[in-house]
Amino acid sequence: MGRRKQAGNPIMLPTRPSVVIVGHGSSLSDGAHDAALQHAMTLRQSNRYGSVEVRFLAKQTEKTVLPKGEVFLLPFFMSDGFFVKNRIPAEFELVDGARLEEDRHLFLCDALGVDPELAEIIGTMGQEICRHKGWKPLNTHLLLIAHGSEKSPASEKATLLQQKAVEKRELFRSVSSSFLNQSPSLPEVLGELGQLSGPIVIVGLFAAEGPHATEDVPAEIARWRERRQDHADVEYAGVVGIRPEIVKLIQHSISRRAVQA
Repeated sequence: MGRRKQAGNPIMLPTRPSVVIVGHGSSLSDGAHDAALQHAMTLRQSNRYGSVEVRFLAKQTEKTVLPKGEVFLLPFFMSDGFFVKNRIPAEFELVDGARLEEDRHLFLCDALGVDPELAEIIGTMGQEICRHKGWKPLNTHLLLIAHGSEKSPASEKATLLQQKAVEKRELFRSVSSSFLNQSPSLPEVLGELGQLSGPIVIVGLFAAEGPHATEDVPAEIARWRERRQDHADVEYAGVVGIRPEIVKLIQHSISRRAVQA
């Protein structure tokens, strides 16, 4: 345990940092909660942290009681838009991504969607589908699908950031991006890729298995297949936020932030 002095008396503080995974939460789907809760449970089992908690902004009705010592806040969001830049700092009273008190230091980590290690997980998802289907990755188009927004560029910026990072790995024939709530839409990009040879693997850039990820995307794919006469090879790899590798990504994100503190 660490010690800090306050009014002449030593304060006993935990030597292990604590983690708070901060998500949006949803009243429409348990999937929005399940992924964050599962990752938190795995982090607890690692015994690397003093405590691991999950906070959902949509369900917070009172001030969050935080543990003492170093506390790292992990935004479980696929972009660093309003909630990461405004709502979380306001909720936790952060200034420039931190709050330093006598018995508690809070540090804000990278949002899930802009983490530099996310591209590796995206690439792995695409390669797994290729192995399962017997496709050669270098003949396969990888297509990212994200929320997008006509009101904020944050989702598009995060998606294009991951697209470029995957492209640099040179694993696939091409890497493209599409969105549910802005252009280019999933049908638009599928139409363009369908003019080329080679199968298509779609990876959902969603934090959890909500309605967008489990209903809207599969429905769009099904409608597109119905319009095609050649039954082009298209497979949905699922949602990146539920992958077990996310736990290691969170651990590395905390380590990076600790160095910057």
